[in-house]
Amino acid sequence: MIKQEIRSVVFNRLKKYDSSATYHPRIIDAECEAVLNQMYNEVFLMNPLSLQRFVKGYGYTTALAVLSEASTGIYYSALPENIVPIPDKASGVRRVAPATQSGMGFYPIDQREWDLMMSGSFANYVKNKIGYCVTPTRVEYYGMTGAVITSGVRMDCLIPFSEYTDNDVILVPEHTDGNGMGFIDRVVERFKDRPPVELTDDNSDKETK
Repeated sequence: MIKQEIRSVVFNRLKKYDSSATYHPRIIDAECEAVLNQMYNEVFLMNPLSLQRFVKGYGYTTALAVLSEASTGIYYSALPENIVPIPDKASGVRRVAPATQSGMGFYPIDQREWDLMMSGSFANYVKNKIGYCVTPTRVEYYGMTGAVITSGVRMDCLIPFSEYTDNDVILVPEHTDGNGMGFIDRVVERFKDRPPVELTDDNSDKETK
């Protein structure tokens, strides 16, 4: 489903209190995001490779630029969107590849491995692999080549619900929890016993009787 359809399904499953009380779309989106992030992490625990089914690709039409930081010489690409943090080296950047066909492969590394390689190691003898380290705002590269700098890169990223536009298709994990609840059921459950905002109050600091 596209994002606005998901929001509509959730909205119409919520308990209706009266005609003047409703749930703000941003609140629905926030709960959808919380549940979706949780389910992505559950998929990771079941089979990390399955996360590839839920990524959004970047750099396939126009390659993502590889830049150089003047003060350190580190090559990097800015993250195209915020990502969902996942507890492994790749985090929410599940795949990086050259924008054009080549024999280079990208492999995730963590900050400790980055520090070890920068201090000198046999990794310097490997010429067909590039390490990438995911930070909160960018992806840093170890062993970057001139050819890849020229061509740019592609990324497959796991992004949160809020980063999708209303007309984007969102692929939701199909599994259920121990109570047999899927994505929509879990979102609706988070609203249980929480009354909606009475819009006729118009953000008044006094209760409307």
